[in-house]
Amino acid sequence: MNFRLPMLVLMGLLLVVVMPLHSAMAEEEFKLQASAVWQSKGSVYLIGENEALFVGGFSGIMFANDKKGNLNAAQLVCPSMMEINLQNGETSGQGRCIITNAEGHRVFAKWQCEGAATQGCKGDFKFLAGTEKFQGVSGGGEFVLRSAIGKLTADLVSGDVNTIGLGLAAWPNLTVKLP
Repeated sequence: MNFRLPMLVLMGLLLVVVMPLHSAMAEEEFKLQASAVWQSKGSVYLIGENEALFVGGFSGIMFANDKKGNLNAAQLVCPSMMEINLQNGETSGQGRCIITNAEGHRVFAKWQCEGAATQGCKGDFKFLAGTEKFQGVSGGGEFVLRSAIGKLTADLVSGDVNTIGLGLAAWPNLTVKLP
């Protein structure tokens, strides 16, 4: 009986020490750079004397230097809104992204940015959730969005302008954490 109590205490201590170490070893974290050439579709509305609002989204293919290929050549779809100051070219925007890799596994993210039309809109990109092997994903990093309007069509009655744009999204230092 005297032998059992110390053995139970020792086993309990081992569980308390070893379990957190096992969890920490199981988490995987990697850094990568990525970029995507994208096309946008949406509408632009005049919302003030010198302000416009783009409501739409952009889509393309994300290319990443991910050694395991988790996010390389992944489909990118990002519903978004951008405010544009028509006088000085300043922009601010926000949106969500759905990134789908070749296996069909998805990562869900959100972003926000501020900047100038000629230099790009810079801000934060954050992973929110994922499916399959991306379940529990977290991390993020800097995000830069550059664009050029390709085609405009105007509705003279409503005043809205439909646009098709082209651009580049870049993630210079993206951190991906998987449980």
